[in-house]
Amino acid sequence: MGVVVERDPLRLAWKTSPGRHLVGLSLLAVAGLLILLGFDLVRLVVDRATGGAGGWHAPATFLRIALSPPAALWPEPIVLVPGVVLGPEAFALASIVGILLVPLLLGLILVGFEWLVVGIGLRMLTKTQSAALDVILKVPTASHDEIAMVTALAGRGLARESGVLGSSLLMPVKLGGMIGLACAYVFVMDWRLGAALALVLVLGAVVSARRSLLRFDATAARHQEGDEAEGVFAELEHRIPALRAHGTAPYERDRVREALVVSHRPVMKREYRLALAEAGSAAVLMIAPLSVLTLGAWFSQVRPVSAGTVAACVLAAALAAYGTREVVQWHRLALRARALLIDLGRGLGPLKLRAALKGKAGLPDSGALVAQGVSAYDPASGARVTSVNLNLAFPSHVALVGDGDAGPRLLAALMSGQIPPSMGRLTYGGIDLSAADPVERSRRIAFAGSTVLIEGSLKDNLLYGAAAPAGELDHRLSEAIAVAGLDRLTHARGLSGTIDPDREPKLAAAIVDARRAVQAALAAEQLDRFVDPFSATRYNRYATIGENLLFGKPIGDSFQEDRLASHPFVRAILEANELTKPLARMGLSIATSMIEIFSDIPDGSPLFERFSFFSAADRPYFQDLVDRRNEQRRSDQTSRDRERLIGLALRYNESRHRLGLLEGGLEAQILVARTDFARMLPVSLKSSIEFYDEERFCAAASIQDNLLFGRIAADQAGALASVQEVTRRILTQRGLDGEVSRIGLDTPIDPQGDDLSLSEAAAIDLVRGLVRRPSILVVQRALDGLPGPAADRLVASLRRALVGRGLILVTPSISPAMDQPPFDAVIHFERGEPVMDRRTRSLEALSA
Repeated sequence: MGVVVERDPLRLAWKTSPGRHLVGLSLLAVAGLLILLGFDLVRLVVDRATGGAGGWHAPATFLRIALSPPAALWPEPIVLVPGVVLGPEAFALASIVGILLVPLLLGLILVGFEWLVVGIGLRMLTKTQSAALDVILKVPTASHDEIAMVTALAGRGLARESGVLGSSLLMPVKLGGMIGLACAYVFVMDWRLGAALALVLVLGAVVSARRSLLRFDATAARHQEGDEAEGVFAELEHRIPALRAHGTAPYERDRVREALVVSHRPVMKREYRLALAEAGSAAVLMIAPLSVLTLGAWFSQVRPVSAGTVAACVLAAALAAYGTREVVQWHRLALRARALLIDLGRGLGPLKLRAALKGKAGLPDSGALVAQGVSAYDPASGARVTSVNLNLAFPSHVALVGDGDAGPRLLAALMSGQIPPSMGRLTYGGIDLSAADPVERSRRIAFAGSTVLIEGSLKDNLLYGAAAPAGELDHRLSEAIAVAGLDRLTHARGLSGTIDPDREPKLAAAIVDARRAVQAALAAEQLDRFVDPFSATRYNRYATIGENLLFGKPIGDSFQEDRLASHPFVRAILEANELTKPLARMGLSIATSMIEIFSDIPDGSPLFERFSFFSAADRPYFQDLVDRRNEQRRSDQTSRDRERLIGLALRYNESRHRLGLLEGGLEAQILVARTDFARMLPVSLKSSIEFYDEERFCAAASIQDNLLFGRIAADQAGALASVQEVTRRILTQRGLDGEVSRIGLDTPIDPQGDDLSLSEAAAIDLVRGLVRRPSILVVQRALDGLPGPAADRLVASLRRALVGRGLILVTPSISPAMDQPPFDAVIHFERGEPVMDRRTRSLEALSA
């Protein structure tokens, strides 16, 4: 955890991965030697090419490095590396090959270097985020703002700066080493050229640093200008009614223009300065190699300086100038990364302190839940309890009942450790709940409150937080689902799910075989009127026009409902069967009806979203289309209008929408078009649809459609429940009910909960608590939205499942069915204060 609060990126990088840094430094050392080799090869080649030292025909010393101090101090060169004497041909070949190999080898080394940097950045990011995560998970309580700030820094902030953090130590060494080697080489060749280069580089560093600061100032000024301009236009928007009433447009125009000009002046001032600094920085850094070149030429008049020496020094000076500019830029990035670490350390400091105070005390399987002078306030709900004293022995079953649910819910959250008491002490089995490890506490005292859904399947959500062997976990899950009453949900989701018959051929064959048994059972019980079977020669009353046209399920996007009307092949089939105009007329009638029916319904209304044929965003388009057709005006987009209207008609289902638009003659035309669609479907589109076949399993259709091979009546009360009861009975008899439930458990869940009712979402959290087999289960919202009999059944199931274990139930009232056997304790809330129900056995549950 100490890594998180480390504020120096250099120390953080070294502590995170010292081994990789050593490898990186070794690579940089090798790269430095190659750079020196490259400089000297340039010197040798240029000297030979210009005729120096006898040209290419004279033998030469390869890679000889000598220091030339001032003649007054040391008259002879100091030989650092004697080199190797080679013949003319060998020397020429070695020089040319060496010059070509040096950049290639440098590139390979830098690739390895960058890989190291990426690995270091990943380790730093992972380690730092993991340490921050440990603090967040271990802290007992924290405000939403504290958590939001820390998670933003540890998430988006660290991810953005991971590249900088990964190279925070190696990059300065790389750039600094490059500058140092270049300057050292020039000093070795000629100390006067080296001194001139150092002076120019210092000046270039100062100017580049100034440029970086001015860039910050210019950016800040632009942001300030944007804020001021936004305020000016907001004020103008506020004045528009007065502007129109009093005709003050010329005055407002002058005022706004003047305000915008004034707000832009600081930006102009800083941008002028930045432009000068940019030009100065570029000029100074360009002067570095040019100064070496001019001084080398000048000094050659009084002291022999070879052309190769001057060329190598110019190359070194250019490299040093580039490094100087980069190191200034890198320093700015390093400062930003350091500021991020400082902010992260400050944000984690208080949380880390609270996490350090959190004990590791384990909670017992049973004991007394004791509150001594407990007060608490929940800012989210505004509920408050004060000076609560209670002593409840567990295992027992306790009900929290009150006028309004704020008080009972807050007390339940306190008992489960979800909210810490602001005053007083709350213990279980003599252990302070605030000192218990959060993971251990949740295992002993499970809380089923507001459900937070996660990405994944229904099973993933139900087992969230559970830990047990796979076999045991499946057994617990099946029991918990039955107790919470979620078996109907899992079965219904399984019926709406699909399987791959290639992966599960036996199950697919069993479902096709069960299809006949379901049809026979429905007929025997005179329930077959609730199902309209799929038939190639009949129009299905409970399917849309588009579904009747396809007589199959689309695979992929080609024949999806929202694209059906625009598909060229579908349009050709409709045109060939003279359905284009009738469907367009039907679509116009649908649009007209929708506009009239929902004229007073706002766009955001759930009624509009659920029952309208088009979205709120498309309402203006269809309103305009209807108005144009009513006025018999022609539009230059008639083909688009027709396509959109046909799209509405293809979604029409007479039994569901009941607009009286589908006639028998049109049904017959659609059946003919269905035959043409299947017969003329191109080979390239055959993989885009799977047609219904009574003897085969349709992989694209749901399990329910495969079992019934038809559609359930949407216009008859009780049809869905009656048919599903028969199908479930047949599936159970054939041992397939568990498979259907498995499929249901594997179906994905919408994390927003849009595919679940409130009671179903609450039941998911209840199952999570039951699966963990806690000592005490605190149930806060499981009864919300349930009718009386359903609530009675759920409470009875819970109490049977939790015999010998504790239950704390929040309920608006206790029915006689819930109270059998009587609760061990009932705590009523009157005017927000908990008081003891005297009809129960004597327990201390009093409020001061």
